[in-house]
Amino acid sequence: MLLSLLLAVAPILSNARVVVWEATPDMKPCDHDAVVVEMDAASARFVPKGAALAPRGRAVVIELVGAPVGALPNTTGLPEAFDRPGIEKLLENDQVTVWRYEWQPHKRTPMHFHSKDVVVTFLADGVLASITPDGKTVMNPHRYGYTKFSPRARVHQEELVEGKARAVMVELK
Repeated sequence: MLLSLLLAVAPILSNARVVVWEATPDMKPCDHDAVVVEMDAASARFVPKGAALAPRGRAVVIELVGAPVGALPNTTGLPEAFDRPGIEKLLENDQVTVWRYEWQPHKRTPMHFHSKDVVVTFLADGVLASITPDGKTVMNPHRYGYTKFSPRARVHQEELVEGKARAVMVELK
């Protein structure tokens, strides 16, 4: 019983920039500003510290525990990861920019540079191939609700090779 209680309140992920929680209806307000990603609605909203989170349906709460660090200089000559063709900006403030994107089967994104850290919450089940400029490919399976932290300073392109891939991406400033 105690183990299941501890697992229920443990964060999905935690680092110096964010603590990510699976939202519960009775979740207490955060000690920091946060972004609530509503998975069923494929939407996101900013919640100031101390304000009620009020998750609707299945959601994750991305608590912004670290101060903004700024973007890395892009010296690659490649475009930034965001804005990209087919992406939709959901919100922007001095701490985050939130995007919604759906990858198309077997259509590669442009090769791009991530100058900022990103928290990605997937809204479908599938496999994305991540391809580096030297042609190395890593297969990244994901499922509905899977949330991961992607550190900045990456150059790659992506291709949906199996299933579907739709996500809300919280780009940290």
